[in-house]
Amino acid sequence: MAASGTSKEAAGNGEALAGCTYAEAELLTGRTHQIRVHAAYLGAPLAGDDKYGDREALRNWRRRGLKRVFLHAHRMALPRPDGSTLELDAPLPGDLRGVLDGLQQPV
Repeated sequence: MAASGTSKEAAGNGEALAGCTYAEAELLTGRTHQIRVHAAYLGAPLAGDDKYGDREALRNWRRRGLKRVFLHAHRMALPRPDGSTLELDAPLPGDLRGVLDGLQQPV
């Protein structure tokens, strides 16, 4: 997908949760805001996104306890000077896990 002629592509897949989509994206470049811009362009801004999202939706996310953009790098692979790759994994932080767990609850 690409939001404009100068944007780079991103790939991903998703899972529907309570009217939302929990998606995974693989960045092909290190462009700042790449995932946020693409999601907004497709009409599905990230939860809690105060730059590219909808104000009413932002208020609803705040009521659900989300205090930031719902975006997390759970896996990274970085090249090392010796040619090997450093792979890092990080579980979903507790604040984001709490928002996911609460999606089945009324606001």
